[in-house]
Amino acid sequence: MRYAVADTGSNTIRLAVYDYENGTLNQLYNEAIFANLASHIQNNRLTESGIQAATDAILTHKAKAAEYDCELHVFATAAIRNAENCTEICEELKKRAGIAVDLISGDDEALLSFCGASLDFPVENGVMADVGGGSSEVILFHGDAPEAFYSVPWGGLKAFCDFVGEGLPDQSEVDTIKEAITKVLKEQPLFAGKQADTLCIVGGSVRAATKLAKAFFGKETLNLTLVDKLLQAIVDDPAVSWTLINMHAPKRATTIAPALAIYSAVGHYFGAEHMLLSDNGIKEGYVIKRLIP
Repeated sequence: MRYAVADTGSNTIRLAVYDYENGTLNQLYNEAIFANLASHIQNNRLTESGIQAATDAILTHKAKAAEYDCELHVFATAAIRNAENCTEICEELKKRAGIAVDLISGDDEALLSFCGASLDFPVENGVMADVGGGSSEVILFHGDAPEAFYSVPWGGLKAFCDFVGEGLPDQSEVDTIKEAITKVLKEQPLFAGKQADTLCIVGGSVRAATKLAKAFFGKETLNLTLVDKLLQAIVDDPAVSWTLINMHAPKRATTIAPALAIYSAVGHYFGAEHMLLSDNGIKEGYVIKRLIP
C-alpha cells in the first residue's frame, strides 16, 4: 500500500510519501513548503492570506501525491489547532483543496511523534523532544511505550515570535526561552523527579542543527554539549553566525537558535548525557496509527 501525508505545521507544510510492505514503512518522497502560517496569525486567528497559503501548499502536495498514484491525507497541528477560527479554517481548506483536514490534539501529536520516531531509537529508556514550529512534544519513555508526555506551547517559530526581538537571540533571550521551557516541565507532575540518560530529538530543526554543527565546529555528531556550544557561538558572534546559518540552513534562519534552546532546556532538565537523532516523527506515526488497516 502507498500513503501520502501532509503535516500542516506553524512553519512548514511537509509532504511525505511512503510504501508499506511486509510490516516496513519505506519513504519515497519528502518535501516541505515553508508556508509560515504562524506569521499569518492576527488576534489569535489565521487570516485569509494564511488560509490561502495553506490551500496553495496542500494543492501542490495533492498534485505530487497524484504523481505517486495515491490519495493525500492532511493533518494539522498547533498553528491551526490553537487558532480561534480553527473550525472555519478546516472548512475552508476542505472547500478550496477538496481534502478534509484531520486536526490533531496536543496529546495525540506527542503520541504520534513518539510512535514514528521510536522506529529509529536503539535505546529503551529516555526522553524525546519533537520541536516543531508552534509547539514541542516532550515524551518520557520506558521500553517501547510513553511513560509521560506533554505538548509544550512553544516550538522554534513561536519561541522566536514570543521571546526574540529580531534576527538571532542574545544571551538574555536564549535564557528566557530556556526558563520558559523549564518552568513548563517543572509544572508537570508526571515529570517530577524523572531523569533520562538519553535525549532523542526529532523535527525539521534536527537536520539544520546537524548542518550547523559541521559548519561551526566540523562535527558530524550532535550532542547536548555541542548544542550548548552552538548557542554560545550564536550569542558571542551573531554576525558570523548569521552568515553561516544563511549558508547552511537559510529557511530556518530565525527558528534554529530557539529550537536549539528548547533542545538544551529539555536535555538539561532531565539530566540527559547522550543524544540521538531521528528522521522519523509524526508523519510516520500518523501513517502507522491512523492509515494502515
